[in-house]
Amino acid sequence: MNELAKIKDVSSKYNITTRTLRYYEDMGLIASARSNDYAYRLYDENAVKRIEQILILRKLNIRIKDIERIFAAPNSDVVLEVLNQKTDDIDNEVALLHELKAIVLDFVRQIEKADFNNDEQVKVLYEKAKEIEVQLTTPDYVGNSQITLNPANRLAEVTEKLDDKRITLPTVIKTYKQEVCAMRFIGSKKYEMPGDAWGDFDDELLKSKLNINLKNLYEDGDSIIGLMRHKNGFEYQLGFFTPEGTAVPEGFEYEDFSGVTIGTAWVYKHDDEWGVESMAYERLKADGFEPVDDWWFERYHPMRSGVDKNGHGIVDLCWFLK
Repeated sequence: MNELAKIKDVSSKYNITTRTLRYYEDMGLIASARSNDYAYRLYDENAVKRIEQILILRKLNIRIKDIERIFAAPNSDVVLEVLNQKTDDIDNEVALLHELKAIVLDFVRQIEKADFNNDEQVKVLYEKAKEIEVQLTTPDYVGNSQITLNPANRLAEVTEKLDDKRITLPTVIKTYKQEVCAMRFIGSKKYEMPGDAWGDFDDELLKSKLNINLKNLYEDGDSIIGLMRHKNGFEYQLGFFTPEGTAVPEGFEYEDFSGVTIGTAWVYKHDDEWGVESMAYERLKADGFEPVDDWWFERYHPMRSGVDKNGHGIVDLCWFLK
């Protein structure tokens, strides 16, 4: 391909949003060009090939952070490390599925032997169990001895492990609206990506200088905000929403927003997984919201910003709605 490809054409060809393409560029994964007679991003052959590589890796459930490492490496060592780890994860999940099948089959045998006097609910349970048996067909598996000792407890253990392993990519688990009054965002402007911008941001210092009760603004008003937009590159600010007209402490900057409806998506993701705003944006649209494609923000609410034993946590991704 000798000609430059327009961003809308790349988006259409590969079924990927322009927002996601902009994010990949902001992350340094791809590069675009500009033309004097065309205002939008253009991609050369190398950029398109790189996009194809990214999409393949994402289909393999490779995280953005690992894709960054792969592209930054001088040889194939990193990609081999990442893919080998992925095969180990798959092997572990397959083993758990084998064990789950054995547990289900054990329940099937127990139901078949029992006399429930033709109770209608038990018939439904029996039919469902037979259905599961057909779906999980791996005849060469030998069951785990623990199953016969305590199948109910073992079932809980296996399904919990499977739930942990199956969430290998960020997942939107909830969307909803919030009505908020006019607000002033006060914080520090950054031009790095979110994962690199926190180093010198002191949220407690800023809160002490503001000296106001942030919870009074709206339901999640005590949250740290990562305010973002694409404008001449990626712009990122860390701070807090405050009441309209709040005095701005020395050394900080501000943005004013009128009263508006916010559309929020809760994203369950790994702690170091970035680039989930495209997923949240598309989910909000799919759920009937009309997000404005300008400012958006991450909201680190104290009740949701912690991580579980697997390094997963919930972050709010929010847009102002039309």
